[in-house]
Amino acid sequence: MTSRIFDKNNVILLKINEEDLNSFLVDMDIDDQGKPKYCLDEFTKAICNTIPEYVFAQYENPDIPQNDIVEKLRQAAHCIYKITEYQLVKKWLIDNDENAYIQLQKSNIAKRGEFGELLLHLLLREFKHTIPLISKVYFKDSTSVPAHGFDAVHVSEKEKILWLGESKLYDDSKKGIKALVQDLNEHINTDYLNDQFLIIEKNLDNNSIPNRDKWIDTIRSCKKLGDKLNIINIPMLCTYTDDIYEKFNDMNDSKAMQYHEVGIRELKKYFDKQNKMPLKNRVNIILMLFPVNNKDELVINLHKRLWHMQNI
Repeated sequence: MTSRIFDKNNVILLKINEEDLNSFLVDMDIDDQGKPKYCLDEFTKAICNTIPEYVFAQYENPDIPQNDIVEKLRQAAHCIYKITEYQLVKKWLIDNDENAYIQLQKSNIAKRGEFGELLLHLLLREFKHTIPLISKVYFKDSTSVPAHGFDAVHVSEKEKILWLGESKLYDDSKKGIKALVQDLNEHINTDYLNDQFLIIEKNLDNNSIPNRDKWIDTIRSCKKLGDKLNIINIPMLCTYTDDIYEKFNDMNDSKAMQYHEVGIRELKKYFDKQNKMPLKNRVNIILMLFPVNNKDELVINLHKRLWHMQNI
């Protein structure tokens, strides 16, 4: 069994692993009565395990004293709940605040998928062996920086690649894919990438990743659009509700895999058809598809865990 950083129980199954397409499933188990059980609790634990690193962008920090670990967790959860979208969804799902739900319906927040970034962070760390370059929460929580940007900013040391990721969490897979394509068109252009590289360079000054100075030099030396495109990967994660967990009890069963692959290939064709970005042949895009049993169920479970983490 592969050793993982956050998904200690290996409940995330990598099913399709190709250069431009990855797919994942949540593993199944049995309960105390021997009935099939979707591993929702283990899955949400793995996602929440990423929160301190996601918030502070410190992929290794062995110097944290034991008596500070709980406080570090509390701070990380608190940082996330200072973000507007997390607050609104929490009030709606946990506090049953109808006004918060009305606000969500009037905004674009509900369409984003409030936990998609955490899951993307987890998948990049576990399956692409990246490390976080900067804290995305810093951008969202800062009054001096616009609350927009790539959903993940990671690097892979060996290949010297900058990973600029996008994520969506939807009930409908095709709507999520269309939203990802829209992000591609808005983000892969000269002005947007120039802005993002400037933000990344600025915040590398406060970062302790290995070879930090070399990354600063790399970012600064990429003056042309073509130079930037040569050093980036664009992982695009769509997490969506799917019925595979109702149809099959074992995600490793050959029939389950066949059913899964047919659906994934169809969505990849849909993505390719929708993607008319002029620079698509110059960008290394990895479509990452992750069907879950129920998107709302996942979000509610995550909010409950995050809320308890904040109050430990």
